[in-house]
Amino acid sequence: MNQRVSQLDRTKATIMDAAAEIVFGSQNVEAITMQAIADAAGVSHRTLYRHFPSRTDLINEVGRRYDNQIGVASGVENATRFDEWVAGIEQTVGFGATNLEMLRRTLGFAIASGEFRTDRDEMYWRLFREHFRHLDEAEARQDFIAIRHLLGASNVILIGERFGLSPDELVAVIGRSVDILLRDAEQRDRRAAEIVS
Repeated sequence: MNQRVSQLDRTKATIMDAAAEIVFGSQNVEAITMQAIADAAGVSHRTLYRHFPSRTDLINEVGRRYDNQIGVASGVENATRFDEWVAGIEQTVGFGATNLEMLRRTLGFAIASGEFRTDRDEMYWRLFREHFRHLDEAEARQDFIAIRHLLGASNVILIGERFGLSPDELVAVIGRSVDILLRDAEQRDRRAAEIVS
């Protein structure tokens, strides 16, 4: 049984290696197909789908694996509280600033394919709702989208580079913007809690 599990793990790792090379190395989103990944990994299409039911599942897994390899998981990825997520902006900007080419490719892929890391959004949404329990659902979604964009928008690093901002300056400006949004949301959350009481 252990030999079988070990072989499954090796096959999955081979698939993820091939997928990472294609996702992070491709200039053409059309080249990132499940068949291309299966071919690059040397496995059948059926084997690939046994390990990863969809391309989104595979991309999310490759993203998590890559994050773990570069150390991002020790910060934002492992956030269990809202304030940990918000505090991770410095690490996020630092990673983007030192990996600009990979950032350009993955951002281009995400925009062209419409496939973003949905697993992160679900986790961050849960943390946000635990923190702002009393906000109306529609209002909470609007606030979350604004804050999520500021805290995770890879393009802000590329725009900052274009305008000559250092990573420290980017952290400061994003931090100020998030603080304004959070103060406003916290005031509205308190008012909503008072109404419920």
